[in-house]
Amino acid sequence: MLARMAPRLRLRRREGLLEEGEQGTREPEIIIRLTSKSGCVQNEVRYDLTSGIYQHILDDDLTFNLLTLPSRVILRDQQEFISNTTKDEVDEVTEGRRLMAEVYRDMISEEELARLESQHNPFNFSERVSQTNRFPLRSQGAQTEPPPSNCFSANTGPAEIHEAYSEEFDQTFQSNERERDEERERDRDTTRDETPPAPAYDSLVPPPPLKKEKHRGLVGLGRAVKVVERMVTQNIYDDISQDFRYWEDGSDEFRPLEGSLLPLWKFHHDRSRCLVLADVCWSPHYTDLFAAAYSPGGEGIACSGCGSGGMLCLYTLKNPATPERVYRAPCGVTCIAFHPKHKSVVAGGWSDGTVVMYDVRSPATLPLTILSTTLTGKHLLGVAQVYWLDTGSGEDLCLYSVALDGRVTQWLLHTTNLLHSDLLTFPSTSPPPSLHHQHHHHFTRIPPQEQISLEGIGTCLAFRPGDNETLLVGVDTGAVFEVSTHATTHALTRYSAHTACVRAVAWNTHHTLTFLSCSLDWTIKVWFQGQLSPLIVLDVGGAVAAASWSPYNSSVLVAVTEEGRVAVYDLSVRRCRPLCVQSLVQRRRVAASCVAFCPFHPIILVGGEKGNLLSLKLSPNLRRVHKDAKGADEKTLREIEWCKMERLVATNRG
Repeated sequence: MLARMAPRLRLRRREGLLEEGEQGTREPEIIIRLTSKSGCVQNEVRYDLTSGIYQHILDDDLTFNLLTLPSRVILRDQQEFISNTTKDEVDEVTEGRRLMAEVYRDMISEEELARLESQHNPFNFSERVSQTNRFPLRSQGAQTEPPPSNCFSANTGPAEIHEAYSEEFDQTFQSNERERDEERERDRDTTRDETPPAPAYDSLVPPPPLKKEKHRGLVGLGRAVKVVERMVTQNIYDDISQDFRYWEDGSDEFRPLEGSLLPLWKFHHDRSRCLVLADVCWSPHYTDLFAAAYSPGGEGIACSGCGSGGMLCLYTLKNPATPERVYRAPCGVTCIAFHPKHKSVVAGGWSDGTVVMYDVRSPATLPLTILSTTLTGKHLLGVAQVYWLDTGSGEDLCLYSVALDGRVTQWLLHTTNLLHSDLLTFPSTSPPPSLHHQHHHHFTRIPPQEQISLEGIGTCLAFRPGDNETLLVGVDTGAVFEVSTHATTHALTRYSAHTACVRAVAWNTHHTLTFLSCSLDWTIKVWFQGQLSPLIVLDVGGAVAAASWSPYNSSVLVAVTEEGRVAVYDLSVRRCRPLCVQSLVQRRRVAASCVAFCPFHPIILVGGEKGNLLSLKLSPNLRRVHKDAKGADEKTLREIEWCKMERLVATNRG
């Protein structure tokens, strides 16, 4: 605390020395500095809640404690007792030291013993330490992996907008229909037929029979039964389901050039034993759904209860015991195909030449079908194959069919009618064709005066992927014709493919300039578009019934023979022999008629006579992928598969 004395001006007169008129003198200013440090708070104010103002706190107690020692009072008797206890303890310590010296006299000196005794006892140690937790600040960062990206492009226009609104309208209409059906079922369950009272009748006239009570169904019983059936079936076939999902043949590691096929489910119907499975097709939208076409096996084959008709069955991998839908037909169903966009539309061909379209959402008892008739251009003989074209939004559905009457016909679904137009007409009799001249293996353009005429009867067809104008047609004479939809009077190219009937032609989905053909002359040939000699010729050792490219590997193809053998080739690994040859049934011979690759799972379906339909899983060696394909996006995978097939074309083209 600093105290300062204000300056004062004092005038003094010296007695007897100064005169009255003498001027006064100024005394010097005196400053006194005092220091004061106290623990008391000065000028303390506190806020009073009752009055709402700050009030000054007065503290008159200026005492400051510098040191405080606790007092201790000991009585005289206790002081004497404490001194005696201390003396006894000292005597005990001295006696203990003496005894220890006598025991260890010969082994250790007294100084060492005293030093050891002065050390702390490690077995009688206790320490308590407490420390507050410190939470230091740490910088922590986390970075997620970037999501996988995918490049895509899309166009919009009036047609796409119209298609979107049409799909939404169809979905709304279907939902309303389902609600009305459910309401009808509820009304039917609630209404009961009242039995009329017995009328009075003459004893000579017999009473009329009472009206039988109608069957009352339960709401949702069919769906509940289907769910329970699937649960029971999956429990029964649990071992097969585990093999389908997780089985991998470990022996492939020791046999790099061999593979195997694992039999999975066997699909059958009660009345399919006397029928031949003519065709099988996977759904492009549902991963577990496929359709099978059954046709009578021919003359001399008859079974009790089967009749002479065929049927179309829809199977699912979730319930292999029984088909989901069974559509009867008055004659054999020879071919089927799912529409690439409309999930519930299936096209089929019958053995009497009828082209039919099914809506598989309809029940089997009341199928919704659209048939071709004699007035609408029905084929005269059996339909060999049907093929859907991917049309734009707002356009009519387009379907192509090839039949044994020598016609390749285009069908347009307009409202509820089928409109037909013949694209190609093969002559019934034709002289041997005069082939255009070819120089070695190179393609030459045909002059107009040497147009290639058609011959034989069409047995199969295939449109080039992404091109709705170029198609291949295989005929019974062994030739394969490349035809354009704009030039229907002649063929663009004639490939002298085989010496017997061509059973199937198929374009490679990864490399769209290559295709294969198979025939009853035991061979499968791989072609390059425009080259008149085959790139690769594969001898299977039996009449080839069907062949197909793999949807996930550009160099893998599978073929089945009429002797019941399945052969799988990987052209990038080995071209002289297949990687796997396996019979469908080990004990007896079963002829095979069709094969189909699953686009979602590494399995194939093989059908044959007596209604046999078997699913087989490919081992890792039969579906190996390129080393650069692991973790690649879809665009990179397409480039890898295209380069693989392009390398095969370059090495075999010559």
